[in-house]
Amino acid sequence: MRKLISLLLVVCLTGCHQTKTGEAREIRVALSRDGITWLPVRLANTLGYFKEQNLLVSTSDVSGLSKATEALLGGSVDIAAGGLSEAIQVAAEGRSVRAFELLYTRPVMAIAVAPAMEGKIKSIADLKKHIVGVASLGSPTQQQLNYQLATHGLSFEDVSVVSIGTGGSSLAAIEHDQVAAAVLVGSAITTFERRNPGAVLLVDSRTAEGARTMFGSEIFPNTALMAQDSWLKANPDTARAFASAVLKAMSWMRTHTAEEVRAKMSESERLPDVEADLQAIRQAQRSLSPDGVIPDSGPELVRKYIAISNEKVRAANVNLTNVYTNEFVTVR
Repeated sequence: MRKLISLLLVVCLTGCHQTKTGEAREIRVALSRDGITWLPVRLANTLGYFKEQNLLVSTSDVSGLSKATEALLGGSVDIAAGGLSEAIQVAAEGRSVRAFELLYTRPVMAIAVAPAMEGKIKSIADLKKHIVGVASLGSPTQQQLNYQLATHGLSFEDVSVVSIGTGGSSLAAIEHDQVAAAVLVGSAITTFERRNPGAVLLVDSRTAEGARTMFGSEIFPNTALMAQDSWLKANPDTARAFASAVLKAMSWMRTHTAEEVRAKMSESERLPDVEADLQAIRQAQRSLSPDGVIPDSGPELVRKYIAISNEKVRAANVNLTNVYTNEFVTVR
């Protein structure tokens, strides 16, 4: 009888343990409203890779990366769209988040001139005294604008900066004369070019040459996923599982046609212009990180870049080893 009771206790305890560990781990993610840039995360969900890792991932859309960072710091999400620039800025304010998985070797970004201003704005210098749109104030799009202004002899006060979001809202702003120029990202660039055959792009990072013009380097590893350091330390297995699922989605995205990739996008993520979507997907495929690893030279490159427009970053003695980690994308 004692043996039988012991056996039943073992079975019960084992069963309870399996039920507990078998529960899906929930992760909340904030992504900016750009169907292409954060596509690897969305594909990981659509293709079932999160489910394979026993993860239940919910996403919330925000207007820009600065809003994603706010959600992360506020604790309403566990992981946020962002990159080294956000992590460095947060570190300069005495707080801690880490970029832990690189998605692209360079961001898909361009400064476009509004159709109504073609012929009047031919260079960055011509932006003086005009209104320029960025995704959100303080975001990488504004950092890019500030960098271009500074390197072309203009002060930040020489232009008026307004927030226009990404995707459709950014296109509406530039095409309906709300701004004289705008920093566009992702598929908004290809859509703008297709709608406006004579479109003028003052700078464009979609090619290696364009990245050199925009950032001074062909490799600008800034588009990444980030989390609070405390969450990563408390949930290492969950973070690794999430990163693994996204890496698998990146591999799938790289090895399939743009048409196949678009077919896996939800209807809400697709643009009405099919060819604009396909072009944006092909451009994204060409700059996908091969392994999700953030190069050690990346943080200093990004720090120098954002220090131009961020006084706190210039003044702070940021320990750059604390703003990123490759622990969750490398084999143990």
